Amino acid sequence: MKSTSGNLFFKLYRTSVVSKLLVSHRFFRPKPTSPVPLPLIAGMKSIMSFFRTYLNSPVGPKTTHFWGPVANWGFVAAAMADLEKPPEMVSGNMTAVMCVYSALCMRFAWMIRPRNYLLLGCHASNETVQLYQLSRWARGQGYLQQKEETTPSN
Repeated sequence: MKSTSGNLFFKLYRTSVVSKLLVSHRFFRPKPTSPVPLPLIAGMKSIMSFFRTYLNSPVGPKTTHFWGPVANWGFVAAAMADLEKPPEMVSGNMTAVMCVYSALCMRFAWMIRPRNYLLLGCHASNETVQLYQLSRWARGQGYLQQKEETTPSN
């Protein structure tokens, strides 16, 4: 006698209902494609690796090499705000002290290891603004005026 169960399964398999059920099963499904292309994922991983390296570096945000310069940007902001004031309101002594302070801190930021470029940039900006303030003060006090040569008139 012939086995009818084998024929029956073969007939059912050929019908669309059973073949669709087998293909829709999780083992037969094609793997879904990622909505993000692979080069972009690799780029994001390298960015995260760079961020993690910077976070744990000797000049990263966990150290005073980061927070010191961030706090010192307040000097630059204050000097920029003082640009609106008249030159008579600028203190020549304090501005000169700030110029010397920023020059010394720029040298410090350059000489230490690892070099602190954030501190160097902060104090270079502060030095620029303070020197401009000092020139405003000196012009206001009359130190930078051109001396007129008087010619004797006969």
